[in-house]
Amino acid sequence: MSRGDSFANFHGITAENVRSFVVDPFPVRINPDDLETTPRQMWIVLQECPAPTEGYVVVYDPCHETWGVAEHVGRGDYVLVISTPSLAKAIDGM
Repeated sequence: MSRGDSFANFHGITAENVRSFVVDPFPVRINPDDLETTPRQMWIVLQECPAPTEGYVVVYDPCHETWGVAEHVGRGDYVLVISTPSLAKAIDGM
Protein backbone atom coordinates (compact mmCIF):
# COMPACT_ATOMS: atom_id res chain seq x y z
CA MET A 1 0.00 0.00 0.00
CA SER A 2 1.24 3.46 -0.68
CA ARG A 3 1.53 5.74 2.28
CA GLY A 4 -1.39 7.85 1.04
CA ASP A 5 -3.87 4.95 1.02
CA SER A 6 -6.21 4.77 3.96
CA PHE A 7 -8.86 2.26 4.91
CA ALA A 8 -11.45 1.42 7.54
CA ASN A 9 -11.93 -2.19 8.55
CA PHE A 10 -14.48 -3.87 10.78
CA HIS A 11 -12.35 -6.99 11.28
CA GLY A 12 -9.73 -5.42 13.52
CA ILE A 13 -7.22 -4.61 10.78
CA THR A 14 -5.75 -1.14 11.18
CA ALA A 15 -2.96 0.82 9.54
CA GLU A 16 -0.89 0.12 12.63
CA ASN A 17 -1.31 -3.68 12.65
CA VAL A 18 -1.90 -4.51 8.96
CA ARG A 19 1.55 -6.08 8.61
CA SER A 20 0.64 -8.78 11.15
CA PHE A 21 -2.08 -10.02 8.77
CA VAL A 22 0.16 -10.12 5.69
CA VAL A 23 1.36 -13.59 4.65
CA ASP A 24 3.88 -14.87 2.15
CA PRO A 25 1.75 -14.97 -1.02
CA PHE A 26 0.49 -18.37 -2.11
CA PRO A 27 -1.82 -19.34 -4.99
CA VAL A 28 -5.40 -20.58 -4.64
CA ARG A 29 -8.19 -21.15 -7.12
CA ILE A 30 -10.83 -18.41 -6.87
CA ASN A 31 -14.34 -18.56 -8.28
CA PRO A 32 -15.34 -15.03 -9.36
CA ASP A 33 -18.98 -16.08 -8.83
CA ASP A 34 -20.29 -13.95 -11.69
CA LEU A 35 -21.57 -16.82 -13.87
CA GLU A 36 -19.40 -15.50 -16.73
CA THR A 37 -15.80 -15.79 -15.60
CA THR A 38 -14.19 -19.16 -15.06
CA PRO A 39 -12.34 -19.79 -11.79
CA ARG A 40 -8.71 -18.70 -11.92
CA GLN A 41 -5.59 -18.67 -9.83
CA MET A 42 -5.09 -15.69 -7.51
CA TRP A 43 -2.62 -15.09 -4.71
CA ILE A 44 -3.60 -14.84 -1.04
CA VAL A 45 -1.57 -11.96 0.42
CA LEU A 46 -3.44 -11.18 3.66
CA GLN A 47 -5.47 -13.39 6.01
CA GLU A 48 -7.99 -12.28 8.60
CA CYS A 49 -7.31 -15.44 10.64
CA PRO A 50 -4.16 -17.58 11.02
CA ALA A 51 -5.71 -20.34 8.87
CA PRO A 52 -6.65 -19.37 5.30
CA THR A 53 -9.78 -21.53 5.57
CA GLU A 54 -11.21 -19.29 8.31
CA GLY A 55 -12.52 -15.77 7.84
CA TYR A 56 -11.74 -13.69 4.80
CA VAL A 57 -8.59 -13.38 2.74
CA VAL A 58 -7.30 -10.59 0.51
CA VAL A 59 -6.19 -11.82 -2.89
CA TYR A 60 -4.27 -10.40 -5.82
CA ASP A 61 -5.29 -11.27 -9.37
CA PRO A 62 -2.16 -11.03 -11.56
CA CYS A 63 -4.13 -11.48 -14.79
CA HIS A 64 -6.27 -8.39 -14.21
CA GLU A 65 -3.90 -6.61 -11.80
CA THR A 66 -6.72 -6.19 -9.28
CA TRP A 67 -7.23 -6.97 -5.62
CA GLY A 68 -10.14 -8.68 -3.96
CA VAL A 69 -11.65 -10.20 -0.87
CA ALA A 70 -12.47 -13.90 -0.96
CA GLU A 71 -14.20 -16.32 1.37
CA HIS A 72 -13.33 -19.97 1.85
CA VAL A 73 -16.41 -22.07 1.06
CA GLY A 74 -15.03 -25.56 1.68
CA ARG A 75 -12.58 -28.14 0.35
CA GLY A 76 -10.03 -25.49 -0.59
CA ASP A 77 -12.52 -23.57 -2.72
CA TYR A 78 -12.78 -19.80 -2.48
CA VAL A 79 -15.37 -17.36 -3.81
CA LEU A 80 -14.54 -13.77 -4.67
CA VAL A 81 -16.69 -11.40 -2.62
CA ILE A 82 -15.44 -8.09 -4.05
CA SER A 83 -12.88 -6.96 -6.61
CA THR A 84 -11.13 -3.59 -6.32
CA PRO A 85 -8.31 -1.67 -8.00
CA SER A 86 -6.22 -1.32 -4.82
CA LEU A 87 -5.12 -3.20 -1.74
CA ALA A 88 -6.46 -0.45 0.54
CA LYS A 89 -9.92 -0.69 -1.06
CA ALA A 90 -9.88 -4.48 -0.62
CA ILE A 91 -9.11 -4.13 3.10
CA ASP A 92 -11.72 -1.38 3.34
CA GLY A 93 -14.27 -3.69 1.66
CA MET A 94 -13.83 -6.55 4.12
